[in-house]
Amino acid sequence: MTVASGGSNRAGTPTLEVDDLRELLERGADVTVLDVRPAEERAEWFIPGSVHRDAYQALRAGDPSALADVALAGNAPVVAVCAMGRTSVIAAALLRQRGYRAYSLGGGMKAWSLAWNTAELPAPNASLVQVRRTGKG
Repeated sequence: MTVASGGSNRAGTPTLEVDDLRELLERGADVTVLDVRPAEERAEWFIPGSVHRDAYQALRAGDPSALADVALAGNAPVVAVCAMGRTSVIAAALLRQRGYRAYSLGGGMKAWSLAWNTAELPAPNASLVQVRRTGKG
């Protein structure tokens, strides 16, 4: 996985931007999305195919064992997701300590809600472009 437009946050944890995650998911790349938000928030909406661990409170409290019971696929990169991209930084840092190639989704689900992509649709004598908000379907 390349993190072309990603970077690092103040804590030094690598981030992945929404457009990069969307592109990876669209092409079926081997990546695990780990949603660490409370169950109530996830029930409202989530990134399709993501794995959920209700670790928000433990992560915010600084519990170093917050994700100790999380077992993720071998070499696949992991993108931690929370509401705004702050708690996922903590999650990604903990996962990195365990040897995972972990990233935080920049801006979290708030940024995901603004993600979009386009699809060109065939039409007689015209070119139609459909704009879809990935985060909202």
